[in-house]
Amino acid sequence: MAARKHQATKKVKPDQLFGSKGVFYKLPQGAEGPMEIRFDFSQISPPDKYYYADCLHLRVDEEMRMAILAFGHRNENTDKFSDRIDVVMPTNSLFGVFCASATPVEEAVDKILQASGTSVDLRPLIPTETEAPTLFANIIFAAAGDGESSLDFYHLSPREVHLAKTQRTDMEIEATVRVIMSTVLTKYFFNVLRPHAQRITYNQPILERNTSVARAR
Repeated sequence: MAARKHQATKKVKPDQLFGSKGVFYKLPQGAEGPMEIRFDFSQISPPDKYYYADCLHLRVDEEMRMAILAFGHRNENTDKFSDRIDVVMPTNSLFGVFCASATPVEEAVDKILQASGTSVDLRPLIPTETEAPTLFANIIFAAAGDGESSLDFYHLSPREVHLAKTQRTDMEIEATVRVIMSTVLTKYFFNVLRPHAQRITYNQPILERNTSVARAR
């Protein structure tokens, strides 16, 4: 314990990199300043639970600063969900960090749809207030393929961030769920997010597809 405390109190170099197993971070302004976090998803295990969705709905709770993504299956007779799961995310995580890093994925989706001559013309879904399993995440890794795409949801807890800043420990993120959907629905997903993302100011550049950078206090 004494050695760990000594390590945590040593002066941190602005470019010094900490972490392992796909989660790395820097403290450019020391332990009292913001943390820069980078995720290399090639080193992070994917979620072991998955859900296929053929429709989705977004609701934003402005007061709580949370976004609720509902993924589910459409009831063709009513245009409501026949079943669904809800994934709750902080608005800055979804509209700021994720949207800033997801441009290459959306570009890949556009190329796939253009090559197949497919248009995105989905009927609006009527939201319902029925209960559904509710999960939480603050990180998404998106991947687009020929005909299908996946959204891997993860959670990095404040506890992990606090211990990393105070004790320079390695951080671990918890896998939440993988949502699999068609490339058409993936484009619709980006279209739904775009108006909200345009209202978020997020200046931290995202440099690589398999990484995302966040700032936490």
